[in-house]
Amino acid sequence: MAVNPYVSAAAFAAHPTYLDLDGLRRGVSDPDAQTAELTNLLLQASEWADNEADQPLGAHLYNQRERTRATRSGQLAIHADHGPVRQITGVGYGWSQNALTTVAAPGSWVEQGTNMVIPMAGASVAWSGSLQFGAPAAGGELFAQVEYVAGHVATVLEEPATAGDLQIMVTDPTGLEPGARYRIWEPGVEETVAVHPDWVAPVPSASPLPTLVTLASALRYDHAAGHDLSGMPGDMRLAVVLYTVSLLIRPDSTAEDEFPDNSSSTTRKDDTRPTGMGLVKEARRILMSYARVR
Repeated sequence: MAVNPYVSAAAFAAHPTYLDLDGLRRGVSDPDAQTAELTNLLLQASEWADNEADQPLGAHLYNQRERTRATRSGQLAIHADHGPVRQITGVGYGWSQNALTTVAAPGSWVEQGTNMVIPMAGASVAWSGSLQFGAPAAGGELFAQVEYVAGHVATVLEEPATAGDLQIMVTDPTGLEPGARYRIWEPGVEETVAVHPDWVAPVPSASPLPTLVTLASALRYDHAAGHDLSGMPGDMRLAVVLYTVSLLIRPDSTAEDEFPDNSSSTTRKDDTRPTGMGLVKEARRILMSYARVR
């Protein structure tokens, strides 16, 4: 479940949708209330995108458990349920699910963002567990547990930042990597920033805390708090925008069509677009590239 929408209300409002966003809550004049309702719709669209992809698209910590077998080279080969895998944070395996050998920082290898190859305990790490002697034999069935970070960075600025700053505070550091580049999507002052190669990321957590991130070069612009810092591909963000637009043009007070056309809609009779389904189909087409591979 996304905590923040993958596209902020400000970024959506700057997108050329040509929609009136001042009347989302009828009879309410407070602009903050209109922004809050737009944020709700963007959050719904973000969760819809997750469902379409059959996995969370935003960076998250995930614990995968399954039964697998050791390879002849003494490794575990596990296909990740969620991707792309950014970091493997812990591994456990054993003959019994109640007695696993745990490795805090395995020397793992990730192929194509989803295939994890994990070396098992050898001479340097004791093989433990219930009635176990020596390393597991190739082909033997094992219980395995892998904790890893997957998905694309989708966080926001926790505090304002000033042009020339070499550090920014983000709400959720999950998935941020030293040396990687991310986009600040603040309308009018968008810019791409790179994390300093020497920055040390905090230990991933299911309850992340705001974190100060060191940049490789100074900010070019001032930035307000609450704007997106994102590693999501642009078309993935566009899919969220398109589905949100379809939600905004959907309302109909009498017809029961899911996405009514002009002839059946009492609220869209002057809208030149026939239905919202074209937007939904395009959003689905985009998300197919990011869908979970089983």
